[in-house]
Amino acid sequence: LSRHTFFYLILDESQNIKNADSKSYRAVASLQSKHRLSLTGTPIENSLSDLWSQMNFLHPGQLGSFRFFKETFLLPIERDHDREITSRLNQLIGPFILRRTKEQVEADLPPVTEEMLTIEMTPGQLDLYESEKSAVRNYLMQNIEDLEPRNTTFVVLQALTRLRQIAIRPRLIDPASALESGKFNEILSMLEILVSENHKILVFSSFVKHLNLLDEACRNMNWGFC
Repeated sequence: LSRHTFFYLILDESQNIKNADSKSYRAVASLQSKHRLSLTGTPIENSLSDLWSQMNFLHPGQLGSFRFFKETFLLPIERDHDREITSRLNQLIGPFILRRTKEQVEADLPPVTEEMLTIEMTPGQLDLYESEKSAVRNYLMQNIEDLEPRNTTFVVLQALTRLRQIAIRPRLIDPASALESGKFNEILSMLEILVSENHKILVFSSFVKHLNLLDEACRNMNWGFC
């Protein structure tokens, strides 16, 4: 690609060239174009050196060599917190930066609608949940005096995680379980409606195994997903 001259060269997520010693930076810097543009939400992730590499891509020489930039700007700002030098750097890069703040972006977005649904477990799922809860409670009551505090905490956290998984779908703790799940069925019902209306949906879960089960269900329903 470096043998061609492009009209416009646009870097998306330009923080990926923040390391001026990386192959990525050297490869991108070798490309020829009449115009250049960088898009990023995090121009500085670790150090001001991140800024130098991106600005040097956009406008080579604007901030001098890296050695010059380090001695003139990076060290006085990061080590000495020099406000005058910080102001001078801002004046140098300001004309080349178009920045939209969170407040500006929020004005363009529709209001967020939140709805919380309470879903009952199926009878078999609830029986399993109560059985597991009773077993853990009984174990703790019988062994509380013999358990060290650290071990008690571990048992409780392990039990809570297991109960959470049962509440989502019993197959999370037993892949062979045939028990239905109120929550899982409701998720599929909602997805079916949204998919039929050509909506795009993001599904979050604390457990990868849960997403794997949704993966299986989506394949069975011939829904496209990634």
